[in-house]
Amino acid sequence: MTAQETLANLGLAQATVATLATVMVIGLGFLHRPSRAALLWSLAFVLAMSSTWISVAGSVVGDEAVRRAGLGLMLGAPALIWSGFRARRHVPALPWIAALQSIATAVAFVLAVDLQVYGMTFRVAFLGAAIFAGLTIVEVRRAADRFERLALPLTIVSAGFVALAGAIVVAGLALPSSAQDLTLPRILNGLAMLIYLVCATVSVLYFTSVSPVGTRAARSWPQFSVTAEERLTRARRAQESSWNVLAIRLDDPDQIRSTIGENGWNRITSAFEALVAATLPAEADIGRPARGRLVVVVCRPGPVLREHVRTLLRRVTEMDADDWADLQLSASIGWVPAESAWYDLDELVGRAEDAAMTATRLGGDRWERVRA
Repeated sequence: MTAQETLANLGLAQATVATLATVMVIGLGFLHRPSRAALLWSLAFVLAMSSTWISVAGSVVGDEAVRRAGLGLMLGAPALIWSGFRARRHVPALPWIAALQSIATAVAFVLAVDLQVYGMTFRVAFLGAAIFAGLTIVEVRRAADRFERLALPLTIVSAGFVALAGAIVVAGLALPSSAQDLTLPRILNGLAMLIYLVCATVSVLYFTSVSPVGTRAARSWPQFSVTAEERLTRARRAQESSWNVLAIRLDDPDQIRSTIGENGWNRITSAFEALVAATLPAEADIGRPARGRLVVVVCRPGPVLREHVRTLLRRVTEMDADDWADLQLSASIGWVPAESAWYDLDELVGRAEDAAMTATRLGGDRWERVRA
């Protein structure tokens, strides 16, 4: 089998794997559990799939410019994977970097007519994609669930991506470029992207299926009620005075909904729930009576819980809503000590909701505490 036949077969394998991976990530990931991170990961696989088919089409029709353009677009996919992990931990995702990298790389490949110039451009662009693979490792290491086995494939293949890119650049500087010199890097690039797609699919589907940063997802109201009532009953028997109920709600939900639509509202509330779970103590029980509203049962002394509440209000105002609309998000919190209603969940929730509404009427971005 000649080198050209090998490259053609690799391109077809890439296109097939990228198509299957895209279907899986969108169908089993984004549609099953939509989030901003899942959306960016889905876009990464859509980019990899479409660019791979463009490259294959260029090879089939014998148009080198089309083939190079497809290859250049594909190298922006690792940056979108990285952006997804940033969105998962609720910091600016910067997806425009991936778009800029894809376009710039595709244009550079097409314009590099001279073989020697194209050889070095190819190596530098591959290194640029590998930088974001390395940054993805950093993001994965920041996640609380980084030691899960299904997180390992992406970490390992990203490390291999970085090592391969470094080797290709070093070889390009040490050896003169020629048509024969570029054949091996192109084959290695094809194999690397094929393996990267497979491993990324496994890990992305895992990270899409679990709550961000290892936090607990808010429970449905029936599930929460059963658990919360059991906890409060035990607390009443033991006469524990550190139990509290919090009612937390996003301010101006109707305005947010009308401004950004239902899909945007769902993304904001998912990020809001993840933020609450990440900020409050790990043993807190969180229930969701409605989108944008949460009820929390937690055991903490007043001064300690006050710091958690302050941090939560501050982090809500810092949520990255720029991609949804020009919104300033805030929340209101009602806080009721459990002993004030003799540990009765329904009574405590009612009082906490009233206190949260009072905080909203006073301008929001604050808490109201009901004294015992």
